[in-house]
Amino acid sequence: MKRRWMLSLLMIIGIVGYFTVPTVTGWVIQAGGAGNFMRNMNKTVSTAGNMATAGAGAAVGNISGKLMKK
Repeated sequence: MKRRWMLSLLMIIGIVGYFTVPTVTGWVIQAGGAGNFMRNMNKTVSTAGNMATAGAGAAVGNISGKLMKK
């Protein structure tokens, strides 16, 4: 009998959590969590792209400079 009550309680907790977690998550994201996260993510990706482009440009410039000297 005690086991049945425990399983029922766990089922109720699961149902309540299933419906409340997405709602609370939506509130957090709307409060500004996603905006700052996406801004930082875009900045990081942009910086990495700029570094890769600069490295490729330097390599091509170095190779073309060595070929021009020959």
